[in-house]
Amino acid sequence: MTFPEDRLRTGLPATEAKAFAKDTVRNPAWVDELIRMAADPQGGTVPRKASWVLRHAALEDPATLRGRAVDILDAVDESQDPSVHRELLKALLEIDSSELAKLGEDLYDLGLGLCADEGLPVAMVHVGVLLLHASQRPLGQEVAEVWATRGAQAQTAPMARFLSKQLAALNQGGQG
Repeated sequence: MTFPEDRLRTGLPATEAKAFAKDTVRNPAWVDELIRMAADPQGGTVPRKASWVLRHAALEDPATLRGRAVDILDAVDESQDPSVHRELLKALLEIDSSELAKLGEDLYDLGLGLCADEGLPVAMVHVGVLLLHASQRPLGQEVAEVWATRGAQAQTAPMARFLSKQLAALNQGGQG
């Protein structure tokens, strides 16, 4: 049975997306199809909804994405849609930490890049911070500089407050 892609072309209420997520847990082959749909560089409704269903499937049962961290990162690279990026990265972060650790350098670089990008909202910077932690790499001076600079130039109080807290935790010997 293949994922009913046509159902993603129209309105998809949250309850239906969550139902698809539960069905995806029961039909693991759908994960590969959803990743393929989300990776569409043309963007649009189907990739956004596919990434949304995939994230909810990961929340339902993180093991559903076991062995697919690289595929999800590749889909992020292929997609041009920030909404898809956000949902795919949130799904990625549900994967077991031992699998994510194997992608440490990639996660670190991506996380640092998200934190440094002045055009991104606080939600994506938060994802960047989570990716930095998931990388299991030491967070040192480079991270502190990005957080301090971005926090000082923040256009919004929530961004400044969030990065200030991360920087304070890092400076106290924690990992932010």
